[in-house]
Amino acid sequence: MYKKKYTSISLQEEMQRSYLEYAMSVIVGRALPDARDGLKPVQRRILFAMYELGLTPDRPFRKCARVVGDVLGKYHPHGDQAVYDALVRLVQSFSTKYPTLDGHGNFGSVDNDPPAAMRYTETRLAPIAHQCFLEEIGSETVNFSNNFDGSQKEPDVLPAQLPFLLLNGSSGIAVGMATNIPPHNLGEIIDGLIALVENKEISNKKLFNLIKGPDFPTGGELICNKAVEELYDTGKGSITIRGIIKTEELNLGKGKHKKNALIVTELPYQISKAGWIEKLAELVNSGKINGISDIRDESDRDGMRIVIELKKDSNNELVISNLYKKTTLQTNFGAIFLALINGKPVQLNLKQYLNYFIEFREETIRKRTNYFLKNTLEKLEILEGLSKATKDIKKVIEIIEDSENAVEAKSKLIDSFYLSGKQANSVLDMPLKKLTNLERHQINIDIKKLQEKKYYFQELLNERKLLLNLLIEELLILKKKYNVKRKTKLLRNIDQNQELKTINNQILEELINKKTKLFIDNRLYLKKMIFNNYKKSFEDINKIIDNRNIQKFICRIDKDVKIIGITSSGKVFHVDWESNINNDFKLDNKILGNIDPNEIVNFHSFKKSTKNYLCVLNTDGRFKKIIFDENMLKSNRSFTIAKLKNNIKIIDSFIANNEKNLIILTSIGRLFKFNLSNEFLSPTSKQSQGLMLAKLFPTEKIVSFCPYQNGDIIYIISKKGKIFCLNSNEIYYANECSLGYLNEKTQLKNDDLFIKILPSNHYLDIETNKNKSARLDFDKLNSKSNNKNFLIDFLKLDNGEYLENCFKHEKFLN
Repeated sequence: MYKKKYTSISLQEEMQRSYLEYAMSVIVGRALPDARDGLKPVQRRILFAMYELGLTPDRPFRKCARVVGDVLGKYHPHGDQAVYDALVRLVQSFSTKYPTLDGHGNFGSVDNDPPAAMRYTETRLAPIAHQCFLEEIGSETVNFSNNFDGSQKEPDVLPAQLPFLLLNGSSGIAVGMATNIPPHNLGEIIDGLIALVENKEISNKKLFNLIKGPDFPTGGELICNKAVEELYDTGKGSITIRGIIKTEELNLGKGKHKKNALIVTELPYQISKAGWIEKLAELVNSGKINGISDIRDESDRDGMRIVIELKKDSNNELVISNLYKKTTLQTNFGAIFLALINGKPVQLNLKQYLNYFIEFREETIRKRTNYFLKNTLEKLEILEGLSKATKDIKKVIEIIEDSENAVEAKSKLIDSFYLSGKQANSVLDMPLKKLTNLERHQINIDIKKLQEKKYYFQELLNERKLLLNLLIEELLILKKKYNVKRKTKLLRNIDQNQELKTINNQILEELINKKTKLFIDNRLYLKKMIFNNYKKSFEDINKIIDNRNIQKFICRIDKDVKIIGITSSGKVFHVDWESNINNDFKLDNKILGNIDPNEIVNFHSFKKSTKNYLCVLNTDGRFKKIIFDENMLKSNRSFTIAKLKNNIKIIDSFIANNEKNLIILTSIGRLFKFNLSNEFLSPTSKQSQGLMLAKLFPTEKIVSFCPYQNGDIIYIISKKGKIFCLNSNEIYYANECSLGYLNEKTQLKNDDLFIKILPSNHYLDIETNKNKSARLDFDKLNSKSNNKNFLIDFLKLDNGEYLENCFKHEKFLN
């Protein structure tokens, strides 16, 4: 039995070779366009097959199935659907800036509707494709190669007269690389080409002034900033595009109130209208975009019109800002100018590509001129032979009559009149009508014209400047014929951050005028509440309510307000409420970063324009008074104000600016009163350990502290719900008595603990361990005795129930 011989090869080497071949096949033969004509192979084959079928703009439409069949059978042995999809895209005016095919039938829509089957649709070449791609293909301007089976010839590239890589753009994903080139305006690109021809050293700035930016077929707005210049300068970048949205007042009919509405007339490039409306409806239903009452699509053949009806009190600018921010009405177009040059993928910037196209166009014109010159010389040669023959026609007739055959006659004519072989053949084939005076005169005229053409073509080939002038002249003719007005509007000097800041300032002004309050609840949700609703929230004062979220922090909204949070471990973090003023949101890990929500002790607000001190108290009795400097005010990052050791934690904090005194409460009811002025409690740095204000007994702990003004009534609440009331003037200063103040009427049982102390101008939100809550106003409670040292135990807590959380809030007069 015959034994086959096998050759051992390395699996690794074979895999590398095979994958590299596959990758290059995808890059060169499928995914990336050629920099010269801006076409991928399938697009080039479609246009060439239609040219061979004679589907010119002046001919009737032909079924797309016929075109797809020709492309598959002759040039592109792949799936028919892939070819049809490429053909459809060349027809779609919303996908291609300058469609190269005219279509008849359903070729899809901007709603992402699929096109009809290829047996129903018809197509033919568009005028711009016929003239700018295929007009010169018969003039020996490009090379032809064998098709996949060697039965046909196909062009390696089409002799493009315009840089369609920029005009129509291109997108494709190859192996390990991708291209995404936005479309541009024909007039601007031609202006840039002409400027570059006239001055090869033109600066990028002048070139960018001519080519202002991409021009998308769907219109929209382009934000012109440094990103566009970076894209053109490097060949890679991300540009921001927007849809067009305007405000309109809708008249819904007789007897009905007019409604404000937003009208979207243009969407960004490659955004599906139906998909965008569906996504917007989802955001409205989920509450992520507020202020919208209805959405409907009123688009027709005249253009796009998406109507977004607004609620009565909604802010137009806020809704528009949310549409830009939360939907694809504003999106980034990631562009990369990657194309094939000599079969290799190369990333080009704008100037490099335009220079490369000018070189290609110059070479094409030179080849075309050589072809015309060759034809002219051939015609001139024949006419000159005819001219010689007609001048002595009798001798010609004699030679022909005396010759045995045509070969002998040809030989004699060559010898007698010094003719070439072609000239001799033309004389032999000359019809008798050429012997008339009129025809002989016409031959002389034609010779003169052909000689002029010959000199012109020779001059064109010898003088580059003349050839470049012709290139410019042809570009201007194409510009006049095919240029259209720019669709994409340019927004210059638009700072998106400043734009958003302006909108936020408008919203902020509106909230301030409505006396809106900002609060954070016990679930760490930051919310807004207008003043009227805020007053209603105090209708249940001094009443126990089940399962209500209590508020940890409340403040007035003001432009000058800064909100910070304090943790038990000594960290201070900034709460960015201004940039998120549009919506309620939760302070989650994404916002807090490395801050543990369980460690948060307090939130504070203060005006940045005033002098403020951050006062904190540790469990070991140390007190720190830190002034807010410029760095702390401007910084949006968290920072540490205390280095705590041995399980020591911060138990309470407050912001001091004009308070006179400080009271500290311990677990056994001892009160320490201090003067808060800098004379007695001087400010310290963030790095200092702080001042030891109170010496504690072994089992005693500090539970709370608060600032107050002289004469304020001080309220103390215990864990069991007992509330004590003291006049602050009765309490003596701790520097006069280091043991502090202790009132025998405020003594507690062993199972009771003090948990909060607050002055009289505050509310107290409480939460029990059994999900009951209440807002307390101590000034409205009836005292048990006239000396106001003890108040009624009105809370009536159940057995085993105790106060779990307490948060004090300053009373707002308005």
